[in-house]
Amino acid sequence: MSQLAPAPPAAPPAASPAAPPGPGAQWVSALAHALSAGTLVKLTLSKSRHRGDAAQQAFGRLVQLKAGPHLSILSRHPSRDVTVNHPLAAAARTVGSLLETAFENAHLFTTVGDFELRTNKKGVARFSRHPATFTEPPGVEHDRVKRYVLDPAKAPYLAELGIATPDGHIKSDKADKYRQMQSIIKIVDEVVGKSGLLEPAARQDRRLRLIDMGCGKGYLTFALHDYFNGHLGIPTDVIGVDRNVELMALCNGVAERLAVRPGLPAPATGDLRFVVSGVEDFDVGDVDVLVALHACDTATDIALYKGVAGNAAVVMAVPCCQKELRPQFRAPRDELPMLKHDTFKDRYSQMLTDALRGLLMESQGYRTRVIEFISDAHTHRNVMIVATRRAWGTVAEPGAVAEPGAVAEPGAPRGEAAARYREAVALKARYRVSEQRLESLLVGAGRLAAGESLEPGASLDPGDA
Repeated sequence: MSQLAPAPPAAPPAASPAAPPGPGAQWVSALAHALSAGTLVKLTLSKSRHRGDAAQQAFGRLVQLKAGPHLSILSRHPSRDVTVNHPLAAAARTVGSLLETAFENAHLFTTVGDFELRTNKKGVARFSRHPATFTEPPGVEHDRVKRYVLDPAKAPYLAELGIATPDGHIKSDKADKYRQMQSIIKIVDEVVGKSGLLEPAARQDRRLRLIDMGCGKGYLTFALHDYFNGHLGIPTDVIGVDRNVELMALCNGVAERLAVRPGLPAPATGDLRFVVSGVEDFDVGDVDVLVALHACDTATDIALYKGVAGNAAVVMAVPCCQKELRPQFRAPRDELPMLKHDTFKDRYSQMLTDALRGLLMESQGYRTRVIEFISDAHTHRNVMIVATRRAWGTVAEPGAVAEPGAVAEPGAPRGEAAARYREAVALKARYRVSEQRLESLLVGAGRLAAGESLEPGASLDPGDA
């Protein structure tokens, strides 16, 4: 009887397929690839897992050290900032550990795409990829000078004021407002840097003083305080001024809650406060920077005048509702084919208003530009007057000159300043403008000697309209 062959050994059970990597692992893998490929721009970690003095956010960027490229991670605690540089070989693992123990959200910016890890209120994480925000990697100098950008992840006041979410994302219905703030801060960054105001000799170890006239809800006021005290590290007292009692109470409450900017000792941070007052009633005193956004009609003129009277190094105004000249405006005969239309007449009277303001500021010793600070797709009130005081010595006492059309303030070379005022007077005469508020204020203070102008009720050329 034949024997049966022994049964073959049982095959080992088939291995189950590997589980796909989770959202956190996918994000860390994208970071590791960006580090090896040289496409990293920056990264942000947010939504801290801990309270108290634990880090609430972290920011990473590449730096070049003597030992080679490193990932520099700045951890922002409520009372301090801590920076640690990590070798690239261990950087992704280090950041992955931070995600497991300290943060729930992460945003990675590379030149090939943006990678986001977000965790909802139920603790469920989601990984997503988006088109690249940046197309070129930044410089990796260890001590590079950084251009200021209003980063919502580093600006807690934006969440307090309702522009950003608590984890530092701009709300969709506030995107236009945020773009306006970004644009204005970038202009401030440029203008203040060129003004000489930041030179130690100009400051003489004193605090700077900035006033935001007609500040509304204070979005820009807080950002300017952050820019000077945080970004520049120059103690600067900032005052927001507005008529709205409730808004000023709200802003003062936010300022008290965020009294000390993280990472800066209290003495290094200038005061931030909000005052209930109209533009015309507020006593500006001496001021270094004066800002007036959307001050209605002649309130812009009052703000410009107060900047001049306060000897401000920088005056920035965004005019609004230029109504003063429109009833006075008469088109010369040779411009009637164009200006017979009310729509064009409205627009031209607005241009004339701001042109006169620019010339009058130049008559007081300021370099003046009229620019579009943001696309008119976001707001039709997108014109800004930027005036920077020239370094032409001290300003004389008002009333030093008495002849018509002359300039009483030798803050600029007398001939050039007088020429600018003569140009303003000529424009007024051409368009039959008898009164302009900024000019009246300067004349009333003795800073200008009244030039020739058309008296109210004077007869017009029959061809004018």
